[in-house]
Amino acid sequence: MAGGRWGSSWRRERGRAAWPDGPRRRRARRARWRRWAAAGLAALAVLVTVAALRPTPAGGAGVPTVVMARDVAAGQTIRSDDVALSARPDGQRPVTALSTVEEVVGRSAGAPLSAREVVTPERLVGGDLLAGQPDDRVALSVPVLDAASVGVRPGDHVDLYATGSGTRAATDVVVLTVRAPEESTGLGSGAPARVTLALDPAQAAEVARGLSALEAGQSLVVAVRRGSGPAQ
Repeated sequence: MAGGRWGSSWRRERGRAAWPDGPRRRRARRARWRRWAAAGLAALAVLVTVAALRPTPAGGAGVPTVVMARDVAAGQTIRSDDVALSARPDGQRPVTALSTVEEVVGRSAGAPLSAREVVTPERLVGGDLLAGQPDDRVALSVPVLDAASVGVRPGDHVDLYATGSGTRAATDVVVLTVRAPEESTGLGSGAPARVTLALDPAQAAEVARGLSALEAGQSLVVAVRRGSGPAQ
């Protein structure tokens, strides 16, 4: 009988030893769970951040496309840290979009370039733009009325006229690049079409005089010459 009472007492003591201070243990368990959950969330945040910063692999979806990493002013030489590569589906990149930064670095912006803008040859000046032209030629970008209506393309020989006076500002000059007009953003009119021409110093001076007349309401138009074709 004594043994039975001793055994029963031992079991009760053992039960109390197994579950001492129940509320404190529960609070301790909840605290541990909170610490583990916080550590897990912190680790997940690190993984998400690393994934967001990781550049798109060259072999990923889309076509490698050169985009501006920051704003660049017209005439500024483009450096390697001004541009980046981004994978873009064909439907989200111009046909003439450049695919390697080597095609851009060292050339000058023919117009202001904005961050995230896709870079095309029409927006650049320099590099091999004047390759094959006489040594005295300069590249000059001018705004014109819709060049697409007469099918102006790089390599064409054109004349350039001022609409108000009818003055011919340049004769038989080579078109280096053509840029289509930009649509209005709702905050103002879009940028006009532009052509970049290879001009000798006298022609460049005449075109510059024509550009100054634009303030009086004139515009410049291009006329494609008969038999025009790629520059020889």
